[in-house]
Amino acid sequence: MLLKGFGFSGYRSVGEELVKIAPLKKVNLIIGKNNVGKSNIVNFLNEQYSYLVNRIKQKHNIGRNQQANPFTEIDQHISNVKIQNKISFPLLKDDIDDFINSKLPHHAHFRPLIRRLLYSKSFGDGDTVWFTYTSINPNTPLELDIDSEKIQNVLTNHEWQQLWTALTGTTGGSLKGNWIPGVLQVLSYKPDNAPSIEVIPAIRKVGQEGSEASDYSGEGIIERLAKIQNPPLTKQELKDKFRVINRFVQDVLENPTAEIEIPYERNMILIHMDSKTLPLESLGTGVHEVVIIAAAATLLDETILCIEEPELHLHPLLQRKLVKYLAEKTNNQYFFTTHSAHLLDAVESEIFHVTQHDGVSRVEAISSTKQRSNICNDLGYKASDILQANCVIWVEGPSDRIYLNYWLEHHSPELIEGVHYSIMFYGGRLFSHLTASDQDIGNEAVDDLISVRKLNRNTVIMFDSDKDKPKARINATKQRLKDEFNEGPGFAWVTKGREVENYLNYDQVEESVRTVHPTALGLIKKGEWENLLNYRKKRSEDERTASKVKVARYYVENYSPDLTTLDLKQRMDQLVEFIHISNGHDI
Repeated sequence: MLLKGFGFSGYRSVGEELVKIAPLKKVNLIIGKNNVGKSNIVNFLNEQYSYLVNRIKQKHNIGRNQQANPFTEIDQHISNVKIQNKISFPLLKDDIDDFINSKLPHHAHFRPLIRRLLYSKSFGDGDTVWFTYTSINPNTPLELDIDSEKIQNVLTNHEWQQLWTALTGTTGGSLKGNWIPGVLQVLSYKPDNAPSIEVIPAIRKVGQEGSEASDYSGEGIIERLAKIQNPPLTKQELKDKFRVINRFVQDVLENPTAEIEIPYERNMILIHMDSKTLPLESLGTGVHEVVIIAAAATLLDETILCIEEPELHLHPLLQRKLVKYLAEKTNNQYFFTTHSAHLLDAVESEIFHVTQHDGVSRVEAISSTKQRSNICNDLGYKASDILQANCVIWVEGPSDRIYLNYWLEHHSPELIEGVHYSIMFYGGRLFSHLTASDQDIGNEAVDDLISVRKLNRNTVIMFDSDKDKPKARINATKQRLKDEFNEGPGFAWVTKGREVENYLNYDQVEESVRTVHPTALGLIKKGEWENLLNYRKKRSEDERTASKVKVARYYVENYSPDLTTLDLKQRMDQLVEFIHISNGHDI
């Protein structure tokens, strides 16, 4: 992780209130309407962050060799009151103990005093500790922003003196003249270094022949690709980067024959595909866009890459493919400014919602489903605007989803949940209220049913047979749904055995139950028609039913799948084929 967080104020649309961007992950989304200040976060990071970090780290804030101040008149926050310029750095919960230990490696008994200081209102914000530095204007020294009068009361005078001595090895002094400022100076956290930061602007285009690589907007991309396509002998590892970019292009075009090439003249990017050779421009603006971004991200290493509006000209599926590639195949950290709700769950990410009130930008870190819904409302999305995956698989509950993804990952790892298929829960009690019929029958009984076909045409349903012997029949509701789904598109998957757990290794299920429930002696019965979650307790005749979800999670994390059980291989082949057809893939 290159950056764990940052905060700032007094810059452009950000006013007196400190905007905090933390905690950060590899992928971070800055999302909101037009003209609310999203780009100002990226601009601060790109133009101001490194300069301010270096200023704080210098012994004297103003020096002969100091970098030119990048703060210009346009960067001033317009307000009727005098706004101070601030920058803030967080210590996250998992890092605080290491930080404290590094300050007092040989005085463990004084560490609780530092902890009390850091979690006081002067520093603490929940589980995160913030160190904020402020200056009256961009040209004056940055000082730790602490109210000495308030923080004085956090420790007793004697504790201040003890901590100062432990941290500095000095004795004597006075409370306000030495102990408090001396302790705060030693504890003042600042990043070890300023990271490399690059910006890919919203306007992107492959540069002309011979164009210089001044940035990563597309200018100079041909030259950059040419150098890694045919690197010198001493840098053959660069060829791997070219291969990675090429595999991404194959994924985007859904064509394993696709290959990119920079010709001898270095005047364009060529795509070889299906025995044809075409210039990149002929494949559409969307492919053109993702090649620019993917190439820049692959060429860079350990860089903070800010990409403005990556969704431009991209179909939602292509947006997800791009973000997934960046998250999994590169080693940079990303900030995306975007209006696209399709990126919200494309990969694991942190989401920051930017709004503006009375000309001042505010930022909220998003964690809940309700907050995500509010983002969609803020961006003007309606439910009908959110693109579904091309295939929906209905299952009764979360344990079925766990097993399905476990088998799909083994059978066809190229398929991605949320992109190629989605799994939805109907819940046992709602089962009898579902229908897959396309017929508009006017009787009241059918009108009361929920039509899954209206939610998505390409639909599969999976449910337990609940049979306790080979010749038993499934109940009337399940028979009706089986017939309706099998009319297509899609089908009904009725388990060959009693339940989905009967596709698993019985001994491994038993071991999973014992681990999840330490009081379990063992399963009551094992077999194709048995309930494999029923177990008997140790030193007791009591019978219990194990947690379906906990057992499922333990099982998939600890055992390899076996698709040869019952009709599992046949069903998985059928399901995978249907997912591919639903996504328009050639079989």
